[in-house]
Amino acid sequence: MSALETPTGPRAPTLGRKILRSGCLAVSIVILALGLLWLWVYGLDSHHTNRNSIGPGRIYSLTPPTATDITLQKDFLDHYATYIVVEKDLNAFLDKRFAEQGEELNSFEDRRKPRANQIGVSIGPFGWVVTENMVVYRYTASNGGGHAYYHDPTTGWTYQDSAHW
Repeated sequence: MSALETPTGPRAPTLGRKILRSGCLAVSIVILALGLLWLWVYGLDSHHTNRNSIGPGRIYSLTPPTATDITLQKDFLDHYATYIVVEKDLNAFLDKRFAEQGEELNSFEDRRKPRANQIGVSIGPFGWVVTENMVVYRYTASNGGGHAYYHDPTTGWTYQDSAHW
C-alpha cells in the first residue's frame, strides 16, 4: 500500500457519530409516542353506555342527557357520534342547548328532511347512511361551531356531526 492510499475497511464510530445516532433514535421514539397518543385520543372510536361516561366538556354538553349506546369519534376540531335517543328527548335537549338567550326554541319546527342527494349516501366516519325516514336538525352554536343531528324517529338512532371552533 502506498502512502497516498487509505484503508478501505470499516471505520470505527467516533463519539460524534454515537451521539448523533442516539439523538436520532431518541427523537424517533418521541415522534412515535406522540403519534400513538394522537391516534389513541383522536383516531379511535370510544363506546359509552350513556352520556355520564363521556366526561365533562364540549362533547358532553352537545350530547342529549338521555342518549344511550353512544359511539364517539373525535378529532382536533370536530366530533362524530351515534346514539339512541327518543325524538321528544332530543327536541327538549336541542330546545335548551341552542336557544338564543332570552328566546325560546321549538326544534321540532326546525326539523327538515335530508336533501335528496343525501338519501342513500354514506356520511361521516362511521359510514352512516341517510334514509328517507330521517329528519335533520342543524344549529350553529354561539362560538360559530356547526352541529347537525340526523335522527330516525322510528328507531331513535341518531348520527351527530359537530364542528368545534
